[in-house]
Amino acid sequence: MPTSALVRNLRDGELLIRDGTTPTPKSLIVLLDEGDLSWTERSRTIEIKDRGSIAQGHLRKGDDESVSLSFTAKWTQLLSQSIEPTDPLALYEFLTFQPAANITSTSPAGQQQTLELVFTIHDPAGGSSEVVTFLNVYRETLTLSEGAEANTIAFAGRAFQTAPQITRSTPE
Repeated sequence: MPTSALVRNLRDGELLIRDGTTPTPKSLIVLLDEGDLSWTERSRTIEIKDRGSIAQGHLRKGDDESVSLSFTAKWTQLLSQSIEPTDPLALYEFLTFQPAANITSTSPAGQQQTLELVFTIHDPAGGSSEVVTFLNVYRETLTLSEGAEANTIAFAGRAFQTAPQITRSTPE
């Protein structure tokens, strides 16, 4: 089915977080009724000037840069396992690698702890979905805010790749 002209946003999507447990990763699906997602792909350039002059200089490709990403979502329960060990994992527990949650990094032992984040934005008209996958994502900041209307959790981090994997999936 072709893509519709209807605007898509995170209200039409979900976030799947997977850890590195083998053979079956632990996962958490976060329904994103309200929230945001942004990422920045960087391109490093080296400027070579000829005796200080740009006119006679040239450009060279620089080192690869990792993708920075951030998202914000509403949360209702900060720690679900603090009530009953059989409760499903909460977003905070997954993102902070809480010891009781037994989350395994997607990076090898000894490296920074990372997760895989997969954002799926469904076409509200039933067309194909967009799937944006970030591999080896590590946390730089995590901000939790309590508010009168809603509590929010804001994640900022980096994916150890130069760009996310973006695919389109057909409806089932």
